[in-house]
Amino acid sequence: MVNDENHNQSVFKLIDTHRLHRPLVVVIVVLILSTAAFLAFVPWQQTVVGSGIVTSFAPEARPQTVESRINGNIVRWYVREGAYVNKGDTLAILADNNVNFLDTNLLHRLQVLRDRTFDAQEKGISVAIQRRKQAEQRFNAALARLENVIVEITTARVRYQRAETLFKQDLISRVELETAQLNLQKASADSASSVAAMNASQQDINAFVSEEERVINQAFVSMQEVDVRLGNAQGRVGAGVILSPVSGTVVRIAKAGAGQSVKEGEELALVVPKTTDQAVEIYLKSMDAALIQPGRYVSLQFSGFPAFQFSGWRNINVGIFHGRVKVIDAVDDGTGRFRVLIVPTEDQGYMTWPDARYLRQGTDVSGWVLLDEVPLGYELWRQMMGFPPQFPVEGGIEKKAKKDKKDLKDKMK
Repeated sequence: MVNDENHNQSVFKLIDTHRLHRPLVVVIVVLILSTAAFLAFVPWQQTVVGSGIVTSFAPEARPQTVESRINGNIVRWYVREGAYVNKGDTLAILADNNVNFLDTNLLHRLQVLRDRTFDAQEKGISVAIQRRKQAEQRFNAALARLENVIVEITTARVRYQRAETLFKQDLISRVELETAQLNLQKASADSASSVAAMNASQQDINAFVSEEERVINQAFVSMQEVDVRLGNAQGRVGAGVILSPVSGTVVRIAKAGAGQSVKEGEELALVVPKTTDQAVEIYLKSMDAALIQPGRYVSLQFSGFPAFQFSGWRNINVGIFHGRVKVIDAVDDGTGRFRVLIVPTEDQGYMTWPDARYLRQGTDVSGWVLLDEVPLGYELWRQMMGFPPQFPVEGGIEKKAKKDKKDLKDKMK
């Protein structure tokens, strides 16, 4: 009996848990619960990643290409690479290869042709005006004669009536009556000729007015033609003078030697404007571009600036700059990617972008467009399942902006 009891005690000792195992189990359980709580309650900032370069938001502040407007040969360069130029400064001189503009005295000849054409047309207009005025004078003279004839008719009619009355009273002879009748007929005939002369003068006026208008229109056409020819020649000659479109630095000269031939539209040089306008353009995949809207914050890492960033916790970073989405292109670049323009944010508490002296246009940039906050566990599950970031909710940007401002105020306090 005693042996059985000893045997049972030995068995229970074998299956008894060691005292050191209990704390280990407790620690494991605590770690599991802590991890679950961490994954469930710790927020994670969803992002979409893109890359691009530094640029300028204003088109006139971006690098400007200087192109040749004619086919010709380089005569002389007035600048060197790295030189600073003002808008309108002469960069180079080209000699035109067009056979119609090889005459060195072309502008002078066209100017003389223009002056003589203008003088001839002005004289032609003056002659037409004088003819019209002479016709008006003849019309006025015919009108005056008609008025005199009307007076003569009235007088002759009165005299004829008086003579007829006196003849009936046997106070005058028949000869005197016939004389009065002849005078009345003569005045009537003069009236008809005066009316005809006046109508002819009026027709002359109409004809000379039309002639004057024709001469003026023809003169206008002729003067405009020589003006256009002279203007085209001046523009063609001026096209051989290459001017700087903006104030900035000449960074690249494509054609370096005098005498080299250039074609119309060929690049001659590149001028980078001097500006403080800064922006970033990054390219995103079509799915990522559909998730962002103007106003979203963007974390930026510029090439050449040491930086460290937790994409999910944007406040944990070193050397990271921030901006806001300004424009999203409505069409892709031909490869399924969409361009996003980002400008510096004006919110306080963020690092100011480096000066243009250090952050030059064309510098490589990596960007993280910040989306909504989700639990860390959800983000890990989404990544493992390969799902896209959650779609933004209506009004999410406004709520996000308010939250960001509140976080900044708390941080500044």
